[in-house]
Amino acid sequence: MGKTDFSPIADTTRRAEIVALLRRAILTGQLEPGQKLNELRISEQMRVSRAPLREAMRELVQEGILTSIPYAGTFVIDVTAKDIDDAYSLNKVLDEFAIEQTWPQRDQRFFDELDRRHEAVKQATRDLDTTRQIETALQLHGLIYEWADNSVLLETWQRLISRLQMYFALHQQARKEPVPAEDVHETYVQLMKGTDMRAAQRHAREHIDLDFEELLSYARGLEKRPGA
Repeated sequence: MGKTDFSPIADTTRRAEIVALLRRAILTGQLEPGQKLNELRISEQMRVSRAPLREAMRELVQEGILTSIPYAGTFVIDVTAKDIDDAYSLNKVLDEFAIEQTWPQRDQRFFDELDRRHEAVKQATRDLDTTRQIETALQLHGLIYEWADNSVLLETWQRLISRLQMYFALHQQARKEPVPAEDVHETYVQLMKGTDMRAAQRHAREHIDLDFEELLSYARGLEKRPGA
């Protein structure tokens, strides 16, 4: 596995910054699926004590992109084709329901926020910032969950986000592109502003399925790695 270097953090109490750096390392592939985190080396590189580092790692364990194994250590979660299939299948069902719940709630504030989030995705794409592009894309898709006025639906989406972040990052690696095309969300945004709810739901499903088989093939290749 490749060597991962972390820049020093000036303020050792900023757990959120440690979390962000670790998440970025995972989403960019510096920390690979199944890789063990070397606490001593990471703490030395970030110039933080191991206590806030462990707190940050525990937060990512709760998010579901790290896993802690007693007496063995903390690892980036392994990714299997079934994991991805399970998550994407659930995402399609949730999106369809969220669009249905959101549809009558839409107003100018919704449309303005949709545009604002869409522009944030496009800017991250222009900047070739993989991590920010993934984060802003999920924020764009998350708007329907925030607007649906269903707390259980929102909580379910929030539990799914971290895994989707990782799978989206793997998707980019499978495509061998830093970020997707800038216009990948144009149709989605236009349909969410339109009058045909079924068309918006249909496109949301198709959007999730985009290059899905390519991603599954990539994940199966990861499963076949030595030691996987």
